[in-house]
Parts: sequence; C-alpha cells; structure tokens
Amino acid sequence: MVSAKDEATSLKKWLASPELDALRKAWSESETLLHAEDQAWWDSLTMEERARAFRKVIGLMYEAEVEKRGSYRFAMYEIFNVDYIDGIICNYMELHNLINKALDEQNASSQADK
Repeated sequence: MVSAKDEATSLKKWLASPELDALRKAWSESETLLHAEDQAWWDSLTMEERARAFRKVIGLMYEAEVEKRGSYRFAMYEIFNVDYIDGIICNYMELHNLINKALDEQNASSQADK
C-alpha cells in the first residue's frame, strides 16, 4: 500500500517534471497563437460586422446568464454551441461566475426588502 507521504512526493515530482513543463509551455504558446488569430480576425471585420458579432455574443450571454440562469457548461454547450475550453481561454468562466454572484446577491437583496 502506498502511503499518503509517498503519494504527495510522487505528485510533487510529477508537477515539477520536464514533461509537465513542456506541456505548460505548449499550452501557453497555443493560447498566444489563438489570441493573435482571434485579434487578426476581429481586425479584419468591418464596423458593421463587428457590431453584428458583438450584438450576437452579448445577446447569447444575456440569454445564458440572465434569462436562463444556466451553468457555465449549459452556456457553452447549449447556448453558444462551442467547446468548454473556449470559454476558459477567453475568461468567460470567470465572467459567468461574477455575473451569477451579482445576480444571486441582487436576488437576496430583493428578497430581504420584501
């Protein structure tokens, strides 16, 4: 049987491994490239195309966050129809959590006022 100390030591070794460092570096490079490609795409749009993209994304966010009050997973798969990781990369999960917290606080305040 492996002790908790041995498991912790093994985990520490794995976290400091060259393989995991290489994976972190590759992930970071991939994110940097993706952000650059997204920026290039955005820069290529006309003002009308940007406005249309903006309106659509904000409309979908409003549906997911305010109207349906769905989970992050619900928003990504059912509303936006994109991969879970896409929201992680652009910080949507953090935004989702902030919106939900604010709405929960607003609802609690409204209930207390009644």
